[in-house]
Amino acid sequence: MSQVLHVAQRVEAFLQKRNAAAYCESCLVERLLIASRAAMKAALETDRFTVRLGVCPDCRTRKQVIACRAVTGSKAA
Repeated sequence: MSQVLHVAQRVEAFLQKRNAAAYCESCLVERLLIASRAAMKAALETDRFTVRLGVCPDCRTRKQVIACRAVTGSKAA
């Protein structure tokens, strides 16, 4: 379980640093060097992310992309 949380935190930090851009799962796995696809899929099932159809800025392919959900509470950066 902690591996899933760690992966979710890494993906969330990556997306937030890129002004909430939405990336496809393949590019996230490649960019963040995530070894376990199962951990990545489990992390994406948390309530931190939303999956929608869009264009990944990395591979420029139209497919499902992952973005951070809008946080309703205030969070210090």
